[in-house]
Amino acid sequence: MAVFNKTTSFIFNKYGEIINDFSRMRQKKLSHSILKLKDKQFDYFYEYSNDVYVQVESGIVMLVVSNDELGKDYERFVIHRFIKIKAGVKFNFLCITPTAKILLETDPKTKKRTIDTYDKVPIFYEPITPSFEVKEILGYYYQVRNANYTFPGESHEFWELTFIDNGELATTVDEEPYALDEMDLILYAPGQYHTQKTGHSQSCSYLTILFEMDMPDPFLITNRVYHAHRDIHNALNEFIKVSNNDMLYDNELMLCYLKELIIRVMQYDFLNSSPVASTPMQQRFENELLNEIIIYINDTIYEQLTIEEICHKFSISRSSLQTLFKNNLNVAPKQYISDLKLKKSKLLIKENMYTISEIASMLGFTSIHYFSRKFKQQFDITPTDYAKTIYN
Repeated sequence: MAVFNKTTSFIFNKYGEIINDFSRMRQKKLSHSILKLKDKQFDYFYEYSNDVYVQVESGIVMLVVSNDELGKDYERFVIHRFIKIKAGVKFNFLCITPTAKILLETDPKTKKRTIDTYDKVPIFYEPITPSFEVKEILGYYYQVRNANYTFPGESHEFWELTFIDNGELATTVDEEPYALDEMDLILYAPGQYHTQKTGHSQSCSYLTILFEMDMPDPFLITNRVYHAHRDIHNALNEFIKVSNNDMLYDNELMLCYLKELIIRVMQYDFLNSSPVASTPMQQRFENELLNEIIIYINDTIYEQLTIEEICHKFSISRSSLQTLFKNNLNVAPKQYISDLKLKKSKLLIKENMYTISEIASMLGFTSIHYFSRKFKQQFDITPTDYAKTIYN
């Protein structure tokens, strides 16, 4: 789910606006109605022939609006402040809190009609609530097993995670064999009988975490081996790091990092996460170098900075720079610089000290037309219109 937009966002301008001049609005003779809300879904829109004024009197309400004739394309906004919805805009409300109350005002002669959602498919508010819970960590330990070690097997009524730090481990789960290499992990669900065995010529070191967890469908994450990409490895490292501390709420953090680890495993087939650096020293080098480059980019943001200049200054090849940014920030360096310049331009527009043309020149854009085009691509609004939304 995307970050919620509020009706104070400039994106809302195509559907309505914020009302600040109450005196002018109060001069109109409007009819009033109160809506009490509790529904988390709807399958029809309202459409008014005149402007509609909306104010939330209690609770938190999401406004769903559409300019599409069929109501197929729509956007969502949390109602913030007193708003006007333009005549002809299709809209309805979703209740975020258990209940809410809103005031609607419009011209008494207004005609209202209802229009079914596209194919009458309901539009839902999906609350942000946990779908599973890590309830308790029962134990965690790091162990080294010599070659030819055999654990005959067991089953128990809690979850077990095994992560291979070094070496290889053969395991069976309900008599099904699996092979784990370095940086692999496997999860044993409650009631699953499992064995473990090291190879003939190599020892194996691994981390074991025992925990209680409520999960509706355990088979979503069991009966397979996962290779620890960067996101999984980071969660494991944070878990281990905080387990060595003794500060207030560190136990809560351990539960959070373990849950993050489980979530990363559940997202395993849907995310293209970067590989882990081959050694901790390499990762440390990457972090320090990237930090220096980012500081340099920020310090030279008002210049026409090129990738070649960065490569020359930090004695790094173009391909290595690309890999550094892609692995750690999941973005190309050129795109990172462009995004940073555009974010800076928004701040400069808000400060209202320079013209759009001056801002484009200050940030090293080759022309105001190129700047406006890039700004529109990034924020779906031109710099001039963005300035109007702020100062009007």
